Amino acid sequence: MDIFRTTARRIKKHKLLYSFALLLLCIILFFTMRPRVKQTTIDRKYFDRIPVSVDPVSKAAIRDSFSTVGTVQAFREADIFSESEGLVRTVAAAPGDRKEASEALFTIDNELQAALLRKAEARYKQADRDFERYKNLHAEGAVSLSSFEAVQLQREEAQADFTAASRKYSNTRIKAPFSGVVTSRFVEQGELVHEGTKVAHMLDLSKVKIIIFVPERQIMKFQEGTALSVTSDIYPKEQFSGKVNAVSDKAGRDHTYRVEVVMENPSGSRFRSGMFARVIHDGGSERQALLVPRTALVSGIRNPEVFIVHNGKAWLKPLVAGLELQQQIEVVEGLSAADSVVVSGQGELQNGSAVVVINRKEKLSAP
Repeated sequence: MDIFRTTARRIKKHKLLYSFALLLLCIILFFTMRPRVKQTTIDRKYFDRIPVSVDPVSKAAIRDSFSTVGTVQAFREADIFSESEGLVRTVAAAPGDRKEASEALFTIDNELQAALLRKAEARYKQADRDFERYKNLHAEGAVSLSSFEAVQLQREEAQADFTAASRKYSNTRIKAPFSGVVTSRFVEQGELVHEGTKVAHMLDLSKVKIIIFVPERQIMKFQEGTALSVTSDIYPKEQFSGKVNAVSDKAGRDHTYRVEVVMENPSGSRFRSGMFARVIHDGGSERQALLVPRTALVSGIRNPEVFIVHNGKAWLKPLVAGLELQQQIEVVEGLSAADSVVVSGQGELQNGSAVVVINRKEKLSAP
């Protein structure tokens, strides 16, 4: 009885200590008596394989056609400069005006040039009369050959001065170099211009040039005079005709050649400089070809390589590419119709890597 009383007094005295000890005992009993969970062994073999997506090599009928988007440029385009110095007296050019070849755009003050022209013309007429008179006298033996040659030289000098004065007077009228449309004007009436001052800009849109860049595999199709089809998103229901006008003999860094296609611009200048247009080379009849998705290429079209899956492993295969379609590439050599190519997950692969296919598409019959 005394023991219980003594224990009760101790519990009351050290109530916090005993409560902590009791809580610790309960926790130990909980983890000791809890049923053990059987650990499962993870199959590491699955994670040693790289998950990939594959597509089968498809076979379809294609045409040896080629299309690419180019930029429309004016058939002729020029900045117009003043060849004379003086005040601008008249202005006959505004943006949007259509001008014929040699039609006046600006007139520069020409009073001084007109005076010099009249003086040069008078000298030339006098020298020409002297030449004719001395020519007759020399034929009759009345004057020496040296005197006749001196007069002849004076006539030639006067003629050259007259030609130069005529040119300077003509330069006071700034004329359109070709028939076209004024796009910009840079001077106003009363403004002082000098030789070499840019005064206007003109375009000739009676025809347009479409500049395209053709890869070396297709360049032999683009010879000068080759007829091509042209379409535009602006006129989706219409098709136009053009011809190859020039082909560059030197490729750029991307192994493409600059090709210039000339096309008659429909009435009303429907195509304008800076627009986009699609140029199409029709390949004629259809043929059967093997195709792979463009996404299967590992290192791009310049050095085409793909991974194929065989017996659970990925193997790197180089191939010879043909036509480039919108989403697919023609395979000329390197693959067969029974192969499947990796289209997702190539970045983790090396030649011979173990893979697991996470999806497999059915073989398509058309590109």
